[in-house]
Amino acid sequence: DLADLYTRTREEGFGDEVKRRILVGTYALSAGFYDAYYRKAQRIRRLIKQDFIDAFKEVDIIAGPTSPNPAFGLGEKVNDPLTMYLEDMYTIAVNLAGIPALSLPAGLVDGKPVGLQLIGKDFCEAEILNAAHQFQLVTDWHKQTPAAFA
Repeated sequence: DLADLYTRTREEGFGDEVKRRILVGTYALSAGFYDAYYRKAQRIRRLIKQDFIDAFKEVDIIAGPTSPNPAFGLGEKVNDPLTMYLEDMYTIAVNLAGIPALSLPAGLVDGKPVGLQLIGKDFCEAEILNAAHQFQLVTDWHKQTPAAFA
């Protein structure tokens, strides 16, 4: 039946980390916590968006790391959710601001890949795609295989 299909797709289709994040989000939006979390988060989100608007008055694209550390091995940190959350710290602001960004290969550290994040203004996806293309024209990081997969 339809309810069984829904339950099975949630159990089989989502990994533990996705389920954990859904539960945290559901908790934060539950009655009694809406004002404490959601409303404050919306205010902070507006401040983050404004910071990007101000920055883009000075620059066309913002470049920086995708994560604070090189990639870790497959399945290596699944039992350490805090470490996994911290790996997202450089991409969260972009998601909150709702602006375009992409990550592309930018090198290897001890045989593990690192990413370069390019962030653009609203509706300027073509600019960051072009910058990524230009980067790949003068580098070969996107053609290299990390040591774990060599």
